[in-house]
Amino acid sequence: MDPLSITAGVVGIAAPTLHCVRLLVKDLQNIADAPDAVTTLTNDLRSVDLALASVQAVTELQWKSLGDAVTAQSTAAITSCKSSCERFKTSLDRWTRHSTDGTLSWRDRTTLGVFKQGHIKSMSEQLQNCNVTLTSVASIATLHSSLQQTQTAEEIKTMISTKETAVNDAIAATNGQSAEVGAKLEALTLAEPDEGEMEADQISATKQVAMEKKALGESRKVLEGLFSVIQTAAANSRAGQEPTITFGSHNQGQQVGVNSGTIHATFSGKRKDL
Repeated sequence: MDPLSITAGVVGIAAPTLHCVRLLVKDLQNIADAPDAVTTLTNDLRSVDLALASVQAVTELQWKSLGDAVTAQSTAAITSCKSSCERFKTSLDRWTRHSTDGTLSWRDRTTLGVFKQGHIKSMSEQLQNCNVTLTSVASIATLHSSLQQTQTAEEIKTMISTKETAVNDAIAATNGQSAEVGAKLEALTLAEPDEGEMEADQISATKQVAMEKKALGESRKVLEGLFSVIQTAAANSRAGQEPTITFGSHNQGQQVGVNSGTIHATFSGKRKDL
């Protein structure tokens, strides 16, 4: 696929996802007497709103520095977020069908049983993971240009190490969350519905957890791709090539900040010491 098409894909899906997130926030805000879980979900949506905005600010050059794989995986992660928001909005409309004037009715409030609470919790957890993933993408995308502004090799090493630790921690958290999803799916299968809940609520909750599992897998791929990008920079730094930072597979030429040592460059497969 054309790299430009891949970049256009992630940029193209970010805007409608952001719109979907904001519509859902508006719907939740219209519930005047919402349960605490709904308030938490609203805050998670706001965090994803900020993360999506930061992804939209990533430049074409920065996407190229991350490489086609990370860009394509980011598109998939954002698409999953959009799908979950749309699915949740449909469920929310059904749950609050007896409410009027923006107030969650007592009838609707009392039917927020085990399946609906599980649906809301799973949605929140997916949004939290999405926020971490997209924030990491934007952070590493801007790392390349930040490195060019650093003044010392030590600053470069510190910056790379910090990002490396953050992404590695995010991968570990995602793996841990993935292990929990299987247990949640099993629990939902065995759970008995609360009063007022229907089979449709169980199906909806199960589908949301399955969506969360899929999204976690997509996030892991994004984070692993970002970790590979950082490791490349770290390897260069540890080899004494601090001024030469290579990301992805689309970098061309040398990008150098302040240099006080030998720079090793490769032109047409031949190494030169400058």
